[in-house]
Amino acid sequence: MKLVWLVVAIIFAIAEAMTPSLTLIWFSLAAVILMFLSSFIESIIVQVIIFAVISIILLIIGTRKIVKKDKTFKYSTNLNAVLNKKGMVTKDIKENQMGLVVVDNEEWSAISIDNSEILKGEEVIVMKIEGVKLVVSKHDEVSIIK
Repeated sequence: MKLVWLVVAIIFAIAEAMTPSLTLIWFSLAAVILMFLSSFIESIIVQVIIFAVISIILLIIGTRKIVKKDKTFKYSTNLNAVLNKKGMVTKDIKENQMGLVVVDNEEWSAISIDNSEILKGEEVIVMKIEGVKLVVSKHDEVSIIK
């Protein structure tokens, strides 16, 4: 029976490697535990019940630990990552019109924070984000606005 639990552990480990979440690893660990316990427990039904109980307990404990740790992590999305960064205007930002800005090698639609014209080649700072467009200010005007 040890060989059966070893195969079950390997199958769950391989399946876990194919998924992006830590869900099946707990079943693999439970199978490893049952591999050792099967020496003392002869009944297959009891072994399967113990496997199910251990798997569920490990799943609940493991998931709670991961979720608790995950709540404290601050995600830096692509949008928030560009705030206060310098960029270069690649298409003129006209008065009350969008232009294009490159920030960290990514091209963004952008408008001027004060609706002024910013010409191609000028350096800007990302002040905020509105929807999917950046609101920028000329690099030399940032100290005046703040």
